[in-house]
Amino acid sequence: MTALLTLLPCGVVVVAILIFRLSGLVAAGLSLACALALWVSGVFADAEILHLRHALLDALVLELLVGVVVFLGLLFVVVSGRGGGLNALGAVVAALGLSIPRTVILIALGIGVAVESLTGYGVSMLVTVPLLLRVVDRTRTIRLALIGMSLMSWGALSVATLLGAEIAGLATPVLAAAILKTSGPVAAVLPFVCLIGMTEVRRSDIAHAFVAAGTLVAGIAVTSYWIGVEVAGVGGGLAVILSAIATSGSGRDVTRIVFSKAMLPYGLLIAGVVLQKAVIPFCQVIGFNPEIATPRVAFRIVESPGVALLVVSVISILIVDRSGGGAMVRQTIGRSWRPLAGILLFLLTARILVEIGGIASLAETLSHLGAYFGSVVVTLMAGVGAFATGSGVTSNALFMSSAVTIGENLDAPVLFAALQHSGSAHMAMASLPVIAILVAAMPESQPGDEGTAMRQALGLAGIWLTIVVASGWVQLALRG
Repeated sequence: MTALLTLLPCGVVVVAILIFRLSGLVAAGLSLACALALWVSGVFADAEILHLRHALLDALVLELLVGVVVFLGLLFVVVSGRGGGLNALGAVVAALGLSIPRTVILIALGIGVAVESLTGYGVSMLVTVPLLLRVVDRTRTIRLALIGMSLMSWGALSVATLLGAEIAGLATPVLAAAILKTSGPVAAVLPFVCLIGMTEVRRSDIAHAFVAAGTLVAGIAVTSYWIGVEVAGVGGGLAVILSAIATSGSGRDVTRIVFSKAMLPYGLLIAGVVLQKAVIPFCQVIGFNPEIATPRVAFRIVESPGVALLVVSVISILIVDRSGGGAMVRQTIGRSWRPLAGILLFLLTARILVEIGGIASLAETLSHLGAYFGSVVVTLMAGVGAFATGSGVTSNALFMSSAVTIGENLDAPVLFAALQHSGSAHMAMASLPVIAILVAAMPESQPGDEGTAMRQALGLAGIWLTIVVASGWVQLALRG
């Protein structure tokens, strides 16, 4: 039972946020205080200053890995918004003239998935909510916006995958391939979930849902394999968009908008990430691969999506509004410091638990449950972590080490790492920070919006976690 004390910091976060309605930053501070209390008590190991030193150094390196993507991703959002990119996306939807069911699939799973994969942290809903309100009512808009957030497995240029792979000690492509098996089935059902409750759904709309499901999964898989997991979600979203354009008959008008100045930052970022992925092997051959590392974790600079984000953001500032660059940076600092501070506190919490042996003790206890029940527990723990912290990144920081250790004890470390990642990603869309962004994106917010959003989000997240667990069970059964 002592091993379950490892979950105390996460439990404190849940209570702080859900019962006392404290901010995520305060909850993160309380989780760190709990971890320090466990260190001082010596419940897992005698307290040593070396534990804190290792934890701090590891957390700072991992914060760099995540932080550059979060900060520069938000800067890119600010710059592209200043240039009219969001209005241009709305013009694309209007120019296609699709039926309502096909339009909502395009917005939620094309535009929503692509933008969330480029930016992360619920930013896509600032785009999809206004677009959806043009074609459906408020309740359906809330549900559809959340469906568009359901593939956070590949959100924010897959920074959670990069962090998860680093903590798990796995090659990123290995974890990326495993995630496709646990989150891919969720992607496959999303177009059909979009049609639930829609009126006047024709056979052609159902056929289009099949096409969208195939193109979404194929786009994610092909992009992840040939380019990299960083742009896998972008590839899936673009595949849905291109399939909608190809069947609409409005190619000329759409092409004019897509190649407009307002859309340039999006194109530059996609091209920048692809170019960076192509250059990385060459850098490794010539021995140019600078990194900031401890003996346990590393931040390899040239492999970070932050490089492409930085270059493209600077270019976009020069194109969009050179004189307003300072103001955009200050706006980004104002929006990013709280989530970055919260992530750092959660990373410190997680690394302390690793250093004192709490994670290893928890993993040893849970591995005795067996592979099937253990897979359920890992997925649910991942979901609780994401729900409590508001991010799959922080859930991976808290629980990836334990998930991999459980998997190693059961001879399935890659599968359990994927279950941790997918469980956290598909539950994060129901967290309070994401719900807050959704409600903020709704014009003339109404008292019932938050309750409606939370009910819809928890219902969808429950379905997604069930699919993830089922995928894990199938893989365990096939393994024999």
